[in-house]
Amino acid sequence: MQINVKLNTKICLSFIMIIIFLFSFSSCSNKEILKSIYPLEYENLVFENHNKYDVDESLILAVIKAESDFNPNAVSSANAYGLMQITSPTFEWLQYKKNINNKMDESYLFIPSVNIEYGTYFLSILLKRYNDVSVAISAYNAGISAVDGWLDNDDYSSDGKTLDNIPYSQTDKYVDKVINAQKIYKQLYNID
Repeated sequence: MQINVKLNTKICLSFIMIIIFLFSFSSCSNKEILKSIYPLEYENLVFENHNKYDVDESLILAVIKAESDFNPNAVSSANAYGLMQITSPTFEWLQYKKNINNKMDESYLFIPSVNIEYGTYFLSILLKRYNDVSVAISAYNAGISAVDGWLDNDDYSSDGKTLDNIPYSQTDKYVDKVINAQKIYKQLYNID
């Protein structure tokens, strides 16, 4: 059953990519429909933090799309907040890493500029730590300690650097969702 769900998810995401490819040669109205599904919101904040933390704009947009679908007031069942769904402990840790003296509480995560900055900063830390987008995205979703454990386990990683298998099905689906959304954003908005 799990294999069928994973295959169905991959087939669905592949189908979306084919549709986007076909729409790229089709009328403008079809492209506008896709843009309404994959909006380019908070563009200035995304661009600013892309430059500040050297994280691909399409990855930032893909994480926002996957995490909150661009709802700045989103709250998850795991108590993650805002556009990029950051938890209070992660927010506190990121502020500590940045040497912030006047600590902000989780209510600040509902402010798009704060949320996108700290979400992008977190992505930059993960990308530097793992040097692999899929592994970094896995850690964004499942946590650093879980991913470090997977990388140390031959059942999940053959080289200790990349993941051959993600044991959490929710994280596995999340990684596929973000990677596919990133591809869509790159193509739809010509993001390099």
